[in-house]
Amino acid sequence: MADGVLPPDSELLSEVAARARDSVGRPYLLGIAGPPAAGKSTLAQRLANDLSQGHGLVARHCPMDGFHLPNERLDALGLREAKGRIDTFDAPGLLAAMQRLSAKTAFWWPVYSRSRHDPVADGLRINGNEDVCIVEGNYLFCDAPVWRDIGDCFHFRMFVDAPDEVLRRRLLERHRSSGRNLDEAVAKIARIDLPNARKIRAGKHIAEVVIDDTGSH
Repeated sequence: MADGVLPPDSELLSEVAARARDSVGRPYLLGIAGPPAAGKSTLAQRLANDLSQGHGLVARHCPMDGFHLPNERLDALGLREAKGRIDTFDAPGLLAAMQRLSAKTAFWWPVYSRSRHDPVADGLRINGNEDVCIVEGNYLFCDAPVWRDIGDCFHFRMFVDAPDEVLRRRLLERHRSSGRNLDEAVAKIARIDLPNARKIRAGKHIAEVVIDDTGSH
């Protein structure tokens, strides 16, 4: 896999496009899960672009990160230091949004601001005319209350993974660019990110397609 993406003429991309056209009356929901920094967002955006430009479909990338609980709520729960763990996300809110996607209604899908370090409620406009909605995030396939229902919403599931040493390098760059110093970044990776990755990988088996990024590119 190069840069976490599929080539636009891939057999898989054509299959997804064909399935989406057969999904009459509702959008085709494709889920991409995997550990943090595995390449989910890059893949989701490339798929959305290729399905739109190469196959004439209305495709939308819907990141799960907008369903982080707000920092104010995390502080009230004493969970700020655990931010990124499965219990620091609004799973019922995500499930409700998935159901609204299926119902083809127009609404605002929240996105996460890496400058504000908080979700933005009116982030991404869902128009209700989408043919394909690509939802990507860490815990989409986890075997836990509410998350199981979220996983069941998808018509097709993909899992993106990378070795821990690759994740560690990418996460270090991400955390440093968001303002953490070296010690803070290393501590977060060890305490939160890599333990989360192990939990996330437990749901890999339900994916129809698994993509392993060796980080060699």
